[in-house]
Amino acid sequence: MKKVLITGGAGFIGANLVRRLLSAGEFEVVVIEKEGTNLWRLSDVIDRITIRYTDLEDAVAVQNAADEIQPHIVFHLAGYGVYASVQTDVRTMIRVNIEGTLNLAEALKNHPISSFVYTSTSLEYKEKESKLKEEDASDPVNFYALTKSAGGQMLKQFAKAHNLPVVNVRLFTAYGYYEDSKKLIPSIILHALRNQPIELSSPNNVRDFIFIEDVVDLFVRIITQERAHRGEMFNAGSGEQHSIQEAVGTVEKVLGRRLDVRYGQRPSYYAEPKVFVADVAKAKKAFGWEPKHDFVSGITKTTEWFQKNIHLYPVV
Repeated sequence: MKKVLITGGAGFIGANLVRRLLSAGEFEVVVIEKEGTNLWRLSDVIDRITIRYTDLEDAVAVQNAADEIQPHIVFHLAGYGVYASVQTDVRTMIRVNIEGTLNLAEALKNHPISSFVYTSTSLEYKEKESKLKEEDASDPVNFYALTKSAGGQMLKQFAKAHNLPVVNVRLFTAYGYYEDSKKLIPSIILHALRNQPIELSSPNNVRDFIFIEDVVDLFVRIITQERAHRGEMFNAGSGEQHSIQEAVGTVEKVLGRRLDVRYGQRPSYYAEPKVFVADVAKAKKAFGWEPKHDFVSGITKTTEWFQKNIHLYPVV
C-alpha cells in the first residue's frame, strides 16, 4: 500500500481524488486540512482515510506531519483565493499559496517521494487568440493566479535543486461531483432543480470546462509514471471551449426544459477573453491521457449526481 498525502483533500478536487484512490485499493490516504475545515465531502469515506489537522502556514507543524506520515506520493491541492467573491485577502493568499507551498516542499525535500503533484490555474496564462500551450507567456489575471504561479515556479526550483519529483498540473475549469454550489455549473443545476431563477454574467463568456473524472484520471496516470517529467507543467483541460450560454443550453437539454436565466446580474471578476482553451497535446504524449468526456456527457453525469445528492446542498 503506497501512502498518499493530499493537502486540501476535503475540497472539490481532493474529495474526488480521495474516492478514486480508495477505489483502486492500492493506496493508504492521509488528508491534511486546517483545523475547523468542514469535511462534508468526505463524510461517507471518513472511516477509510486518516485526517491530519495541520496548518500549512506553520513550518514546524508541516515538518512534523511529513516526518510522521512518511508519504510516498503527495498531491498539493490546498489553496486560498479560488473563490474570488469571498477569498480576497492578498496576504492570506501569499501565506497559504506561497509560504505554505514552501513549507511543504522544505518538509519533503529529504523524503523519498516518488511523485509530487501540484495544481496551478489556467488564469496564469496571458490571453491569446489560439489554444494555450504550456510554454506560452504568463500574465496572471488576479492575485490568486499570481500566487499560484509563484508557488509553481518555486517548486520547479525545488525539482532542480533537491530532485523533488514535482509535476505541475495547470487546471482549466473543472466541474463535477461535490463542486461548491457557488460555482457556475452547480449553480445552474441547483437553481434549475429547485425551479429558481438563475442569475449569471454575460452569456458570451467562455471557459474550457473539464469534467472531474478526467482530471483525476490524469492525476493517477502521473503518479504511475513516478519520477518521469520532473519539474514540468501540463495542461488539464478538455481542449474545447464553451460559453456560459452553451452551458445553460446543455443543462436544459439534459433536464428537458427551459430554464429561467437572467444574464448580466452577476459581475465578472477579471477581463474575459474571447478565446480560452487548453492545448492538451503535451499530457497526451507524456501520459497517454486525453479527456474521455465531451461537454454533454460530463454535464449529464454531473446533473444526475446533483439530482441524487441535492440534500448535500442546503438552500441558503
